[in-house]
Amino acid sequence: MKYIFNLLLTFSITIFNINYYNSQSWEPKGQTNQIIKHSFYTLSYSAEHKQAEWVQYTLKPHLFNPTISRSDNFREDPLVKNNSAQLKDYKGSGYDRGHLAPAGDMKYNTNAMSESFYLSNMSPQKPSFNRQIWRMIENKFRDWASEYGELIVITGGVLEKECLDTIGENNITVPKYYYKVAIDPANYSRNIAILIENKNSKQPIMNYVISVDSLENFTGINFFHNIDFNIQNEIESKTHINLWNWGNKFQPKYNNNIINTQADSIERINSIEQLFKTKSGKKFHIENCRYLKRNNTPISIIDLKKLHLSPCKVCKPNSEFLK
Repeated sequence: MKYIFNLLLTFSITIFNINYYNSQSWEPKGQTNQIIKHSFYTLSYSAEHKQAEWVQYTLKPHLFNPTISRSDNFREDPLVKNNSAQLKDYKGSGYDRGHLAPAGDMKYNTNAMSESFYLSNMSPQKPSFNRQIWRMIENKFRDWASEYGELIVITGGVLEKECLDTIGENNITVPKYYYKVAIDPANYSRNIAILIENKNSKQPIMNYVISVDSLENFTGINFFHNIDFNIQNEIESKTHINLWNWGNKFQPKYNNNIINTQADSIERINSIEQLFKTKSGKKFHIENCRYLKRNNTPISIIDLKKLHLSPCKVCKPNSEFLK
């Protein structure tokens, strides 16, 4: 009888995957509700802690463009309504501006890469953590996404538990713990949750794996709340370590058709002047415009459209991309 029940449950999970993957939202349910959507990732911003409570995105390495490199254009997120972290908060703090959605996961196009450097996507991380074990975890998730096709990823610092410190004039919270969650949309049983302290570690990544249920209890975040409740109970109670390949390293298989299709668009975007806006302005400018005040902020093409900014009539920036 138990065998038949498990067989039926497995069948129902498979059918559920097929029917709902393309239509459902993968955004978790947390404590904050300032939802900000960028081109390739979504976050829930905490004004209290000056960072995202969670960042969610779909990782598809086979769509990466190998010509895209890091922009290192750290800046305020123009879609944060108030209480944004600032660059000066991190300066001299002793902490890295640690990516939540990694730049390495945003190699789709220049806009995706640029948006990954918004401060809303940053969290203060110890350098020995950010540059070592956290980077290894990011690499491992990319390896898995390359092997299994794609992954839904949710990540962030634990903001509702004990924290290490605050930094800067804006008192940015320094989380003591970070988490990273992934689920294979083609096989819900292949899910994983990692909880790790914000400090250096020489331990294997596997040592930090816990069940999704345990992580939800610790963080107060409901990660897969849009999945049928009975299926949640089955897939979130175990660690499923044996369903993940821990040995091999997989390289992204780039889609040449995607790369070629993007090439003309990238060339056109790169030919446009670097664009800026002022903190409260409704127009965008080129760098040398006399109406561009000292508190100017670089802005991406995607965000120009989101904010409905119009070109300055004095400096007349190239607006070809708006067509």
